[in-house]
Formats: sequence, structure tokens, C-alpha cells
Amino acid sequence: MVRARGYGKGRVAAFVFTLAVGVSLVAGCSASVTIGGTPSVPRQTVATQVATTLAHQLNQPVPKVVCPTDLRGKVGTVIYCSLTPQGSTTTYPVKVQVDSVSGTNVHFSIVVSKTPGHFTS
Repeated sequence: MVRARGYGKGRVAAFVFTLAVGVSLVAGCSASVTIGGTPSVPRQTVATQVATTLAHQLNQPVPKVVCPTDLRGKVGTVIYCSLTPQGSTTTYPVKVQVDSVSGTNVHFSIVVSKTPGHFTS
């Protein structure tokens, strides 16, 4: 278990609480990579974008985010990643949905689930 200096269980609880309350938070990210004709964002790039965007917007340490697949650059495409706050074992689903595609630039929104374990909006 990795803990940032000065972040005890109270900070983890605060982060989890912020995630639960801030579920209506929809963050926007964009990335671009093209493989063939349809743009596709590698799953690690999506995970990094989700983690850093949420940490910045919630003013919290960067959480661990894992995405199961690459994100296909087609409007409406959805993947569900998992988010685990630093110092916690609780995992929250994160819905990542492609909002727009412009050339090789793929813009996607991020919504964190209200409850751990399964996605609820």
C-alpha cells in the first residue's frame, strides 16, 4: 500500500466522499492516436488522462485507474475503467464515453460511479 506523506485514512475517506458526492462531475479529456483509418486511444493513455484529470479537478492525489481496452474513436463508444483512490482498496467504476472526434483527436467524458463495485449514475 502506498501512502502520500500527510495522507492518512481521513484523506482517503475525503477522496472517496468527494468521488461519491461529485459523481455528477463530468470531466472532458482528449487524446489522439491513429491506427489504420479509425482513431483509437490506447487504454494506458485513457487511464492516465482519467487519473490526472480527476486528481486535478478534485484536488486529490492521482488515483490508480485501469482501463480494460483501447478506446475506439467513434462517437458514443463507451468503456468502463476502474478507479482506486491512493491508500484505499475500494474500487469505483468510471464511465468513459467518446463525445466527439475531429480527425485523429478523440474527446471523451468521464463519469465516476456513485457506488463502488458497479456503475450507477
